[in-house]
Amino acid sequence: MSSGGMHLMADGGQKRSTTDSPEIAIIGAGLAGLGMGIKFKQAGIKSFTIFDKSDGVGGTWRENTYPGVACDVPSHLYSYSFAPNPNWSKFFSPGAEIQAHTERVVDDHGLMAHTELGMQLVKAEHKDGKWTLTFKNGSIRRADFLINAVGGLHVPSFPDVEGRDLFGGTGFHTAQWRHDYDLTGKKVAVIGTAASALQLIPEIVDQVAELTVFQRTPNWVMPRMDDEYSEAQQKRYSKFSLLRMLHRLMIYLSYEMRFPAFKNNKWAQKLFQSRALKHMEDQIADAGLRAKLTPDYPIGCKRILASNVYFPALQKENVKLITDAVTLIEKNGIRDATGTLHTVDTIIYATGFKPFSLLENLEIIGPSGISMQHQFDKTGVKAHRAVSVPGFPNFAMLGGPNSGLGHNSIIVMLEAQFKYIIGCLNLMRQREAKLLDVKPQSEAEFDKRVQDGLQSTVWHTGCKSWYLDKNGRNYTLWYSSTLAYRRLMRRVDPNDFSFS
Repeated sequence: MSSGGMHLMADGGQKRSTTDSPEIAIIGAGLAGLGMGIKFKQAGIKSFTIFDKSDGVGGTWRENTYPGVACDVPSHLYSYSFAPNPNWSKFFSPGAEIQAHTERVVDDHGLMAHTELGMQLVKAEHKDGKWTLTFKNGSIRRADFLINAVGGLHVPSFPDVEGRDLFGGTGFHTAQWRHDYDLTGKKVAVIGTAASALQLIPEIVDQVAELTVFQRTPNWVMPRMDDEYSEAQQKRYSKFSLLRMLHRLMIYLSYEMRFPAFKNNKWAQKLFQSRALKHMEDQIADAGLRAKLTPDYPIGCKRILASNVYFPALQKENVKLITDAVTLIEKNGIRDATGTLHTVDTIIYATGFKPFSLLENLEIIGPSGISMQHQFDKTGVKAHRAVSVPGFPNFAMLGGPNSGLGHNSIIVMLEAQFKYIIGCLNLMRQREAKLLDVKPQSEAEFDKRVQDGLQSTVWHTGCKSWYLDKNGRNYTLWYSSTLAYRRLMRRVDPNDFSFS
């Protein structure tokens, strides 16, 4: 291949033999890491190992088992195009069903032979042309190529409130659900009213004696079109794959058409906001309660939620909605900003995850001796095409910086990244190179394009969200349509990289 401006198709355009494949380490056995493994096998690359800290595969859907847990992306769009499930029970499937499908996919594609569990990576250092991987259990491995697929939202976040350790009752995070703890008859507080709380509260409201819900910021809530798939539909999708594919495409395009609302299109904003307000008016007669639950920011600036049962649950006699800030957690309960003590015996933290925790409890060191976290602290969290970081050769991220979405399925972005990474490996083989490192200039140009594009989106209209860092920089979300990202990722530009 010439050294000019030729581009290489991201999938390489051919199967590669296993004889010249580098040893590849994938960190994380969630949907990202497992999907990468499947695509490697389909490309003829078999020299890879998937490492995961837990005792099972599934990532988010293995860890999150709280009552009511479900995906807010339609099931057929939240499963890989190359590993479909014709038998989804509902338009939005519950978490246990997603986890069961994931385990079937692992079996169907023989991924357990490539997977090592109970292996938490704590340090990865590139030296002598290879990655040295150190795991918490003391194991040390070597790899030619390292892929971080642990996900950006996997480390539970707790509120920064004084006294949390002094609480005399039982407290736990939704992502660390206590199945051994019976909520029946308990006085329960739920801190947080975002996605997990929206699903959880209706499930436990009739079980507990009292439920006190602490809301920091109201969310835009849309009606949830959660129809069940009939047995006849499932049979048709199983027998006629084209029908299933067309159904998935229809869902994809309908979600893609929502993007103008996030680009601050006034007509789209008004349409979505009016639907959310009507949904609230249809379900809540009390004007005072509606006022408490109505956001004061543009729809889409924070994550848009969907539920048909959340508003009715808040209106039950045993429920109190508190909109005053939590200021102190004491032995017997929670004190709010007015000084009122709310006596509870159980606290459930529905407070989400630390944003972009790809490097949480993990040190990644490049050949210069500089850690990736130090580099991010200095330059901001960024990566070329959300995948490659300069100064860290033979390294890639899945679900990396600025590849999150507000309007569509992350699966679409991941599939584009799978092809791109395989394209990078094929490019290395064609160049007979052992090391591939993205150029700082390429990353800087891409980041400028992303950050400039984000300035005209709803995420930069002044409201605070976990999408932004303390300096107001958005390092989590993609600024355009998924169609644009997929087009971008179809080809690997050799001029973006240096080889050795």
